[in-house]
Amino acid sequence: MKWLIVVVISWCIGFISYPLLWPSNSHNTTSSVSILSQNTAIKHSPTASTGDKSSQGQQILEQKQFDRDALKASLDTDETPYMSIFKIMQLAEQDPLEALLIAQETQHEDLYGFILEIAGKKQFTNVISWLEQQKSTEQYESLLDSYLRGLASVNPQQALSDVELLAVEPMRSSIVMSIVDSWASSDAISAFEWLKQQPETQSTLKMYLNTMYYYIEQSPNEAANLISSLPLNESTNYLVTSMVYQLVEKNIQDAVDWLEGISVEQRASGVFIISRKMAETDPEAALVFLNNQKQAYDLNQDYFNSALAEIASVEPNMMLARIDNYDANVQRDIIINASYALAEHSESNFLQVVELLSDDNKDIAYRQRANQLSQTDPQQAFNIAERISNASAREESIVSTVNVWSGFDKRAALSAIDNSTQLTASQKVDISNQIQLQLTSSNIIYP
Repeated sequence: MKWLIVVVISWCIGFISYPLLWPSNSHNTTSSVSILSQNTAIKHSPTASTGDKSSQGQQILEQKQFDRDALKASLDTDETPYMSIFKIMQLAEQDPLEALLIAQETQHEDLYGFILEIAGKKQFTNVISWLEQQKSTEQYESLLDSYLRGLASVNPQQALSDVELLAVEPMRSSIVMSIVDSWASSDAISAFEWLKQQPETQSTLKMYLNTMYYYIEQSPNEAANLISSLPLNESTNYLVTSMVYQLVEKNIQDAVDWLEGISVEQRASGVFIISRKMAETDPEAALVFLNNQKQAYDLNQDYFNSALAEIASVEPNMMLARIDNYDANVQRDIIINASYALAEHSESNFLQVVELLSDDNKDIAYRQRANQLSQTDPQQAFNIAERISNASAREESIVSTVNVWSGFDKRAALSAIDNSTQLTASQKVDISNQIQLQLTSSNIIYP
């Protein structure tokens, strides 16, 4: 890919400097272009007799063959490959089919995609016959995609019509996505209107999302109006999510303002994203925003709870200090997310943060932390698991921890069980016996 980028840059430089650097050859290139222009003039000349047309057609074929042979011969004498590429690409601007044939005969296959994209942009349909000859090759899909993407940039409807004739599934769906992407990059509104008429499938859903990226940049207000006019379904939620994600990365207030323009039913996922982003810099403002949305628009409770938990993952200390302000089911989610955020803290810091929680909530935090650290720091995980006040929950967490721990350090796991102050003698025997049965080639304990 890097080589192709170098080629294109070199072609552009060559286009400017070629007549200055190679004055003796520029005459030949100009002659070739002049001949092509003459051929075009012959094609569009007034109607002649059948005999004259036949004679002119034969002359054109002979002249083209002569031109092709002359250009191929000149490629052999070029001092650098860049000059050969420049000549072929210059011809592609006038006659892409001839350029393809010469590239094929001179083993410049890497230029096919560039030439076909030029053909598509200039709407040269005579390359289709050459394309159809490539159907049995591995590169057919990428070649067809190049041509249709070029065509889509100037005539997307024609490109979508052509793909129906030139491709079959699953290739067709893949190329349609490419065409719509090219279309949306210049006219997202029209592409979106076309998408609205298509059956809802996984591929159209992906196209919706891709198109939205362009839509937001081109017409954010129109995008909001369009989304509001759509029925509430999975696709609409994806669109709202996609739009808010993009806006919030640029400016949080722009995302908030945009959210005000869509229906109440559609705003839940956007509120979740905005509050999460706000919390990164101003968790207090995130809570205020979230509470206002809840009161003003009767925000969906599940989204509200999830947003609270997300804020806890950014600012765990603040949310744990206010845990009593929320219902029990929300408290659990807040504690779990806060524990994730505190994973990098030391054991003493973690214990200090959760000290003010109720016993039940402490147990939730302890179990979460023990589960998180069982592989990276099994000793600390074991220490935390022993702090769980509920006896059955404590034993379950200890067993889960030592099962992981014994997989890579069985001696240490058995030693921790033996020294435990929270396990009964019978529990120690049962857990040790379970571990002893888990012999592996790397953890066999020898007498």
